[in-house]
Amino acid sequence: MNRDEQLTIEQTRTGYWSVQRGSVHLAGAMTRKGAEAERELLRRLSARRVRRTARRPRISARA
Repeated sequence: MNRDEQLTIEQTRTGYWSVQRGSVHLAGAMTRKGAEAERELLRRLSARRVRRTARRPRISARA
């Protein structure tokens, strides 16, 4: 994951914990532990997407 793609956890004014990439809210939870679990899930899903994309064979546009 690139430096600009880091997932951060911040607490909102209402006490809700938010997982963000930059200023974009991706997930959240009522507790910090829950938000950390959401962040880890997002990291694992992102890594899986990268692996699957790397294995996908190229399809030729020629007909």
